Amino acid sequence: MKDIITSTSNPRIVEARKLSQKKHRMQQNRFAAGGLQILEMAIEGIANPRMAGSIRPLDAFFCEDLFVSEMASAIVGQLIAAGANAIAVSQRVLETLSDRELCQGVVATFAIDSLLRALDSVERKSAEHPRLVVVLDRLQYPGNAGTLIRTADAVGADAVILIEPAVDTFAPQSIRATMGSIFAIPIVRITDIAKLDRWGKSQGFQWIGAEASAHDTVWESPALHGSIGLILGNEGEGLQQNLQQIVDASVHLPQRGGAESLNVSVAGGILMYEWMRVNFPTMS
Repeated sequence: MKDIITSTSNPRIVEARKLSQKKHRMQQNRFAAGGLQILEMAIEGIANPRMAGSIRPLDAFFCEDLFVSEMASAIVGQLIAAGANAIAVSQRVLETLSDRELCQGVVATFAIDSLLRALDSVERKSAEHPRLVVVLDRLQYPGNAGTLIRTADAVGADAVILIEPAVDTFAPQSIRATMGSIFAIPIVRITDIAKLDRWGKSQGFQWIGAEASAHDTVWESPALHGSIGLILGNEGEGLQQNLQQIVDASVHLPQRGGAESLNVSVAGGILMYEWMRVNFPTMS
């Protein structure tokens, strides 16, 4: 019979509950993720050579009474096999560890430092096809960052690069919005725009800025053809001047209605899928 933690005052539980706050995520060098779909993506990432060594599960908190399928038990077993500590807890305790109403019986913690990549470690996903990296300039909202990470993963981008100061992509809201893509695509955080520009040029990227003031609409411009770094600006301020100076071309999305602007995750999603459409026209 497993020892089951039933007290929310247990030191391990107290420390794990603190992970809802950024300062404690940084101090503990870990974040929490729950839900079977997200954790299944973590398991897939562990087995993916492209993410090899980046995903380190630390603890797997689970409550068998909350398991809704055999998948939950299998995921716990796979997390343990990957190095996680198995920690059986009561339903009440597990519910305090998850900010979701339905955590589906499992919440795991993962190391942060191994998931963050150096710029020079970003690998070409495909040797034969045009490449995409997505650059996020000082994004403020975790939901936007998480959604953009998920979309970048969906279109086959090589990486998502965040320019500091940027939102914490390991915040619970961001992790939920990625739906597990945080475990599928390299994440880079940088401060040096000159270094980013040198790296991009060495990789053969054209820097394409998304700017409302751009002359060409994305439909009129050839800018998305080929390998590009798509740069998306801060929700309120757009692209900072240092980035405006490195862009090779800028595009905007046309609007017919009265909205002042599009949400950055919506605009970024449209632009990423337009890049995929023009470079992979036979995909269905």
